[in-house]
Amino acid sequence: MSTLSPNLLVAPSKAELPPILCDVIANLASEAIAERNMFSIALSGGSLPKFLGELPKVFEEKGVDPKWDCWHVFLADERCVPITSDDSNLKSIAANFLDLEGVGIPKNQIYGIDEKLTDKLLSAEEKEAGTEAIAVKYESILKETLPAPHTLDLAVLGFGPDGHTCSLFPGHPLLTLSPGKFVASIVDSPKPPPCRITLTLEFLNEHTNHIIVCGAGASKQPIIEKVFVLGDEEKKEDATCRTLLPKLASPPPYPCSMVTPKKSLTWVVDADAMAGESK
Repeated sequence: MSTLSPNLLVAPSKAELPPILCDVIANLASEAIAERNMFSIALSGGSLPKFLGELPKVFEEKGVDPKWDCWHVFLADERCVPITSDDSNLKSIAANFLDLEGVGIPKNQIYGIDEKLTDKLLSAEEKEAGTEAIAVKYESILKETLPAPHTLDLAVLGFGPDGHTCSLFPGHPLLTLSPGKFVASIVDSPKPPPCRITLTLEFLNEHTNHIIVCGAGASKQPIIEKVFVLGDEEKKEDATCRTLLPKLASPPPYPCSMVTPKKSLTWVVDADAMAGESK
């Protein structure tokens, strides 16, 4: 496990979290595009897509061209349903970010699952094989799009009140998956729908440069309390948010704190999620 130390950014409120999150994303996108004219990003579903709508405004305020045509958008995890379903992560990401006016990411650079393969999941007998086929196809897209050694620039992940991230749940066998898989299938998700695909811990930790973990609300406070070792001497403040420089608790108590990428790890939360921090 990496010893990478995270930055923990604390927004004053949930409403003030999106521009802080989007500022970090914008900076990393600009760096990647300046370096090699490409930016690859993986996004989770859940409540996270609602925080992404500030991205166009943040780029505008910075006076920076986002160069949307250089963006390649992947799914950190996805429910194995058609994009028309309300359960689809891609549908939520599109509604809250990708389809916004002025966001010009080419459609062929937005990578959803193969919806034709979801038809097989209607049969209970084919559920496991069908979900695995979706995962295998998505991994092939990932490898074909990202040049060897298949490195993703940024993953933006949420985390649940149980400490899961992507579709990596506490105590699940996927956490100890045999080496070599970038995308895994799951047919027994503790949260519905049960059939999903997810980036693996191996891909997130060994093939991803930067990761942002984001969450808001009092329900996340017990997770924050156990994930980090905080000290008063580590606190810094500016006009928009507080920046803490904690250590990750060892051993990591939840899947969300098992995520330690190659270059940088940033957590972005609101004050409610920090309500129980040590004073």
